[in-house]
Amino acid sequence: MPSFDYLVYLFMIISGFGMCNGYYQKLKTGTYSIDAFYSKRYKRTVPFFALLILLNCVIEFTPKTVCEGLMEITMLFGFLPNNTLSTIGVAWTLGAIFAFYIIFPFIVFLLYSPKRGIVSFVISLVITYMCQCYFMTERFVTENFVMRHSFLYCLPYFLIGGIVYLYKDEIERFVNQFKVISLCVVLALTVGYYITPDVINSINIVVIKTLILYTGWLGLALGYDNRLMNNKFTNYISNLSMEMYLSHMVVFRIVEKIGIMERIESPVIRYMTTYLLLVMLLVMGLTIYRKAINKLDELR
Repeated sequence: MPSFDYLVYLFMIISGFGMCNGYYQKLKTGTYSIDAFYSKRYKRTVPFFALLILLNCVIEFTPKTVCEGLMEITMLFGFLPNNTLSTIGVAWTLGAIFAFYIIFPFIVFLLYSPKRGIVSFVISLVITYMCQCYFMTERFVTENFVMRHSFLYCLPYFLIGGIVYLYKDEIERFVNQFKVISLCVVLALTVGYYITPDVINSINIVVIKTLILYTGWLGLALGYDNRLMNNKFTNYISNLSMEMYLSHMVVFRIVEKIGIMERIESPVIRYMTTYLLLVMLLVMGLTIYRKAINKLDELR
């Protein structure tokens, strides 16, 4: 389902909003150390990611896997001209997001005022359009190139998250005051998203569609206290979400190597069994990993 693939753009918008929520004012006023900012990014991501790369290299040990794994562990692979690596293949998202982390001080400059932020966002849309029509065609890129793996192509999503941050108080007040209207508008945007084609007159409008829909979702979330989506269970899963995303293919390969699924003839039962087993192993494994990391921190 292509629309499920596009949910990764929502993750980028939330990343833009979350980073601005945590560090925009600190970096703008110079009250937060650049060294502390980058150190926290690497400490948060690299240990677990390195463990996944190691497991992947053990499962599929080839010169290609080792070379790509070494590149990925630098966290700079989002700047590659073709960010489509097969070692932890789903990590292309992390490459794009870490590229955003690395240039975040520049993002603060682009969002220094609401006016500059909007101008920067419009320019980023023009860049994305030029990428689609020129810079990311066969003239410049390989045959299997995927546009969304490029940080430049995804820049509007990060910037719109920052713009939502700049106007978060106004958005929250509006949604709180007009909850029913806001909900109806977002539902209409959701329906419109699915009935509108992705391509109009040979022009791909997925970026525009997803920007409008996901910005609406985020805006609604700012002023809508929904207990169905905001509770202990969802908060616990959300704290594991990045690790689950990065590790699910590695765990799947382990399940695949064991050969349990080959004994189930029904495709539907095989799929559901694989899915449930995968989720169970992920939650259990990541819970143990988190507790082990916390214990090591306490010992330090």
